[in-house]
Amino acid sequence: MTKNTWNNFDAEEFYFEEKKAAIVYPKEKANGKWIIKTEYRNAFPEVEIAFLNKGYHLLYIANDNRWAGDEDLARKARFIEYVSNEFGLDKKCIPIGYSCGGLYAVKLAEKYPHLVSGMYIDAPALNILSLAGFGDRKENTDQFFIEIANSLGLTRSGIVCYRDSAIDNMKPLIENNIPIYMSYGNADDVVVYYENGKVLYDYYVANGGKIKVECISMRKHHPHGVPVPERVIDFLEENMK
Repeated sequence: MTKNTWNNFDAEEFYFEEKKAAIVYPKEKANGKWIIKTEYRNAFPEVEIAFLNKGYHLLYIANDNRWAGDEDLARKARFIEYVSNEFGLDKKCIPIGYSCGGLYAVKLAEKYPHLVSGMYIDAPALNILSLAGFGDRKENTDQFFIEIANSLGLTRSGIVCYRDSAIDNMKPLIENNIPIYMSYGNADDVVVYYENGKVLYDYYVANGGKIKVECISMRKHHPHGVPVPERVIDFLEENMK
């Protein structure tokens, strides 16, 4: 392990299955709980810092790409089990995911719900068809289409027929009582809310799930996060009981 710092917190970097990984330690007394940033490690860290200030550890492991393929998700699941055993932390963690990180967070919870206690997602990219340009998304559709196809090994027909988006497999989230705090900007034209996050919200409401949504007025896709990060922590701690 290599010791360093992250936003004035003590941290260590290491490798897990040949992928860069990191652990950040809370300054206050640790509570045994932890969060995992699922992608974009250093982007908009205010919520993670708020969790650290509450005694949570923060973990991260790099991905092959940002589209939540099965190999990346399986590695992340093994990483969670490793972290729990190696550092003496809880068996379950709280994924934090922005944009494609939200895709990772939700798909991780769907495939490995026994490893997730709750999650915070912002402008989550949950619908591959929407992101590939088969909806109201207008920006960089060709670029995204090519990136998605190459990352997931899909042809154009394969993307049209794709039925493994995060919005296609939401039942395990409800069955395992996983609470979700979700935020989004109502001017986001990169990840269209009603094609992505709202599908998850509507499903949760229809099936009695625990979900809190915060709309940030006039915000586009960036910046990510919420004005008062403590609201995220309070909601999740209350509903993970």
